[in-house]
Amino acid sequence: MNSYNEIISAESVMLYLIKDNFNLKVSDIELLDKHFGTELYLINTNAGKYIVKVLPLYMENVKNEGELTEYLYNHGLKVARFLKSKNDTYVVKNNEFQFTVQQFIEGDSLSVNTAPDWFISKSADFLGDTVLLLKDYEGLSLRFGKDFFSTKTVYRKIWQYKKELVKAKKAKEINIVPIWEEQIRHLKRISKFRIDAEKLTYANSHGDYHIGQAIINNNDFTVVDWSSACRLPIGLDVITSYVFSSPSCAAGEIDADGLKKYISQFTEKFPLTEYDIRAMPYVLYFWHCMCNYRPDELADMPDSYKAIAKLINNFSNWLYDNVEELSKKLTE
Repeated sequence: MNSYNEIISAESVMLYLIKDNFNLKVSDIELLDKHFGTELYLINTNAGKYIVKVLPLYMENVKNEGELTEYLYNHGLKVARFLKSKNDTYVVKNNEFQFTVQQFIEGDSLSVNTAPDWFISKSADFLGDTVLLLKDYEGLSLRFGKDFFSTKTVYRKIWQYKKELVKAKKAKEINIVPIWEEQIRHLKRISKFRIDAEKLTYANSHGDYHIGQAIINNNDFTVVDWSSACRLPIGLDVITSYVFSSPSCAAGEIDADGLKKYISQFTEKFPLTEYDIRAMPYVLYFWHCMCNYRPDELADMPDSYKAIAKLINNFSNWLYDNVEELSKKLTE
């Protein structure tokens, strides 16, 4: 654990770098969030408020977020822009960390499954506009390709989790053992899926598009945190953004009629194939199982993530029994 003096010293270095690289004099600084090696700060400066994102040096291509958001802004989408330093770069580094400085957006954020109707409608439009605009954008990495959906990948994870389960049982970690067992049960379920990545529509998108990424102001919103932007099966961003927003999905059961309406509105902007729509519940369930938080991560999880982790678990339990039926309803 860092000592108090080390923390103060690191913060002082960052404030100096902000002043030196962005010509901003900081009068106040507040830690907003800290998770998975990333820290978010709100700073008050002589030029207004900004968000500072501090990241470990091992994170690559951090500059991509600044370049992408500037592209989106210049094409009319409401996003939080990044400042460029005196060296004409979006990222400042030293020997210990790297950081970016971006616009602070005034407004409120909504909790999962609390979106009003206007938000859900605007969300579908915004996502459609984004994907269409990024159709020919270059430089985003591919995620969730053919290897991700392979049976071998699932079996490998089952093997890893079984090893962790044995360790937990030996250590008599009675609170964690049932969670490992449940996640293994879900992995065995998705090992039977045959998702054909060649048939899925891949497109450039936000990559983590959900209600928590929107700052609300006067029945409008600005989308933030484009660090996960990538090329992915676009149906995943569609279904994720709906199920995390709609109050009808708050208990972890997916409302097929509401989702069909959301898909229909999205496809007015960007087309999906019948296979995309039919596979959408399977892709969501597969993603939840393969990318879910490990049981041994839950205890130290920030409170801001616990609601999403619980919701993902509820969706997985519901999809275990209902994925086929939901797929059928979406294509009726």
